[in-house]
Amino acid sequence: MRVRLELHLNGHPPQGLPLELAWEEGGVRGLLRQDNPALGELVLPFRSRLEGLKLTPLPLPPPSLRVFGEAKPQGEGFLLSLEVELALPEGRTWGERAFLRLVEAIFALGMERALSQRAGLGV
Repeated sequence: MRVRLELHLNGHPPQGLPLELAWEEGGVRGLLRQDNPALGELVLPFRSRLEGLKLTPLPLPPPSLRVFGEAKPQGEGFLLSLEVELALPEGRTWGERAFLRLVEAIFALGMERALSQRAGLGV
């Protein structure tokens, strides 16, 4: 399950999202913080390598995010077109797999709410 979003990075943190982003040599890294009713606050790290204009996720241990996309120069910053995917450990039993699907659904709902609030802010 992937969530799509567009951000304009110009040296200031993204408005309206619980997201921390930082450029590093050859890519981008960051954290997404999300309140989860089942697990409390989730802190989900991610790292992506920049190859030309393409962002490719670097593997991190779960729970984490895989962030795919493009970074296009725009004005004094970059326009990021991202696809964010939740990376969770594999469930070994049917109960674990069901629980992880529930966590994925809660994650997607939380992202949808954050993105709709951000759109309501006109950001």
